[in-house]
Amino acid sequence: MIDQSPPKIRILVAESFELVRMGLHSLFENHSTIRLVAETGCIEDLFNLVVQHKPDVVIVDLQLNNGHCVEHISRLLHTSPQTKVLALSHHNSEQTYLQTFRSGAAGIIGKHHSSELLLKAIYAIHAGQIWFDRNITKLLWQAQFASNPSTDIQTDPGASHKPKLSDSERHIAYLACKGLSAKEISLQLLVTEKTVRNQLSVIYRKIGVKKQIELCLKAPLYDYFQESYLAGTFYPQNTEK
Repeated sequence: MIDQSPPKIRILVAESFELVRMGLHSLFENHSTIRLVAETGCIEDLFNLVVQHKPDVVIVDLQLNNGHCVEHISRLLHTSPQTKVLALSHHNSEQTYLQTFRSGAAGIIGKHHSSELLLKAIYAIHAGQIWFDRNITKLLWQAQFASNPSTDIQTDPGASHKPKLSDSERHIAYLACKGLSAKEISLQLLVTEKTVRNQLSVIYRKIGVKKQIELCLKAPLYDYFQESYLAGTFYPQNTEK
């Protein structure tokens, strides 16, 4: 009988700590939907293994190469464009998270999270989604709107024409960029969660993004997301029928 089950997700692990690699090896061994094709603790071996195995997902430790792994992510993706990168984080800085996303990583997950959440992250990015938990979203927001922004935050010359948002949409975009969920925004604005989700859909369409994290990272291009632009903002009316 022909096995018609979907092919397993092919994983490559690049982790600096041997004990963590052993844990991941144990997690993926004999897994029903994931196959570990290779593992390494060395940045020099990573690229050769990617070329050799063409993995679907690379789980890469941001502490690899003495904490200078981020700069290699874009090179890795250039080597194997179909591969997705999921970064493993351990108390990294906001700017490291920002640079990791800009380098092309599809997600970041903390090492303190459960194996169940790690598997969800793998499934999500393999399906073409972006994976960032809310704590990292908030850290990214802080990095974007720090009083002295990092010099590596560049403004897109093509962004001089700002998408036109209403006052209420600007306010919701501002709160979303702070990492608040739709439910948290609805409680703050005293409207239904459905109203917030409807307005977020409109905002995403106008800005040209699909996810909250993408909105957060694109926010510096549109300075009206900053709090100074919120004077006189009115709250949206409930649109739930």
